[in-house]
Amino acid sequence: MLGGITLPAHVIYGDSFLVSEALKGLEREAGADGLLEANRHQLNGGQLTPPELLAVCNALPFMDACRLVVVTGLLATLERRTGQSRSRGRTTAGRSAPAGRALGAWDGLAAAIPQMPDTTRLFLVDHALAESNPLLRELKGVTQVQVQHLPAPTGEALARYVKGLAQQKGASISPAAIKTLTDLVDNDLWTLDRELEKLSLYAAGRGIEEKDVQELVSQVREASIFNAVDAMIDGRPAVALRLLQQLRQDGAALPYIIGMIERQLRLVALARYWSEQRVPQQELAGKLGVPPFAVRKTVEQARRNPWPDIDRRYQRLLAADLAIKTGQVESEDLALELLVADLAAPGRRSA
Repeated sequence: MLGGITLPAHVIYGDSFLVSEALKGLEREAGADGLLEANRHQLNGGQLTPPELLAVCNALPFMDACRLVVVTGLLATLERRTGQSRSRGRTTAGRSAPAGRALGAWDGLAAAIPQMPDTTRLFLVDHALAESNPLLRELKGVTQVQVQHLPAPTGEALARYVKGLAQQKGASISPAAIKTLTDLVDNDLWTLDRELEKLSLYAAGRGIEEKDVQELVSQVREASIFNAVDAMIDGRPAVALRLLQQLRQDGAALPYIIGMIERQLRLVALARYWSEQRVPQQELAGKLGVPPFAVRKTVEQARRNPWPDIDRRYQRLLAADLAIKTGQVESEDLALELLVADLAAPGRRSA
């Protein structure tokens, strides 16, 4: 055992916030803060070769107790490669290609890890991975490797997570406040952490209440629009209408709401286009002009929203906007209700 860690290699994948927090904890256990820069390595898995990784991992530390090696994105890169060639990797009997062929140049990594010096600490970190990922499956069978899957919590687990996170920040939070916060932010853990930090400071020793969330949470309107569009795409008009009506009650004008829905649909269309062009997700934040934490969910919306549905929703939105601006509707509330019902209606599917 060295620096508090019993195993020399760790695979951590799942939600980016949870992965980041887990990595920080493991680095603290390994005494990373006290290591010389020469013994700390941050490597990009997409640009790494097996000989390069093994050369770093097999080197003894310089004037330190251990050498820390963090590799990001290696398993995901391998997954993309095998995914692109999946049809070519099938046998005539329909079975998957042999593990060695799927792993390619990384076929020997699992066998190399037990041979690494006891002073090496190797962390392979990734976001979401398929359980069929060939390198993930291979490493799960290595005794010296600890594998942690950290998906973002949902439902009741998310509510418990928010309560626990608030307690870590020295605050309590009411069930109503938790529901309002998760309705707005969902399980975007980066945003939840940031907003709970502000809420705990704002509450200053008292419990966080629903009104605090409504008054203080930044990007509340944008989050409401995002989740409303999400509900429309999933065919949940009641949820979408409740979110948009809350914006109306908070003073947002209907033209503003329509403009924000249009913006999100435009982002969905752009995300679908760039994804079809195989632009890496890490580059999409710049192309879409949104924070990195918002990219993943926008891409997920795009995948669930085919081009015919995007076009239909755009046309309906433009028609509603024109009707409101030209006074063709008597009630804005009715116009909003009809618009939500129309945007949430399933698109026509070809036979």
